[in-house]
Amino acid sequence: MGAIADPLPQALILTAIVIAFGVLAFAVVLIRRAYEVVGTDDLDQMKDTDT
Repeated sequence: MGAIADPLPQALILTAIVIAFGVLAFAVVLIRRAYEVVGTDDLDQMKDTDT
């Protein structure tokens, strides 16, 4: 009988890719929303909006 491949490493890699894509999508939406609210992408100007 031939060797059987272990599916666990492939499942872990796929899970890591999905999680990374989710974090990237969240970051893009967060940055876009911050830009819409504040009107700039300059972090120094965003500090001025803190209360």
